[in-house]
Amino acid sequence: MSSISQQREEQDRQILSRCQQGDAEAFRGVIEAYKTPLYHFIFRWVGQQEGAEEILQDVFLKAFRQIKNFRGEAKFSTWLFQIAMNRCRDFYRSARTRKEEALDPEMPVVDSRPKEDELLQSRREIENLRSAVESLPSIYREALSMRYFAEMSIEEIAKNLGEGLSNIKMRISRGLIKLKAKLEKGALLP
Repeated sequence: MSSISQQREEQDRQILSRCQQGDAEAFRGVIEAYKTPLYHFIFRWVGQQEGAEEILQDVFLKAFRQIKNFRGEAKFSTWLFQIAMNRCRDFYRSARTRKEEALDPEMPVVDSRPKEDELLQSRREIENLRSAVESLPSIYREALSMRYFAEMSIEEIAKNLGEGLSNIKMRISRGLIKLKAKLEKGALLP
């Protein structure tokens, strides 16, 4: 484990301890540390800025309310991303039920979104990738999202999904093959 990871985990433990003792101000540290990576994970999952911002608020609200119940069986970051994943699943299911369409990918993004435009080479490519990932069966979509969007380790994904390491490796491998085939077909390209 790198010293940066160790420092992050130690900071998390200190903040977590203060939060569990009822220090609401300490939770601001949680928000500052995780708002950008959580937002990007959620946005890539739901593809809507408004939806991502709403889910992000819900994640932090739920984490704040449930922080006393955090037992430390997983890393704190894993726990937060699991809350986000569950909330994204709810959003995805309700959007399908209501048959709502995602916001227009050409719609300009407001400044409240974290700055990472240099990583976004083209809106069209990102939208095609998002559409391709969304079109995958959920077992592949979840594993790929956790691995590449949330940057979780195979072990963390396995723990979050309650699966064995070999199953998760297989899901990621098969998901990538299916994703590559969809992108090569160009069926999702406008």
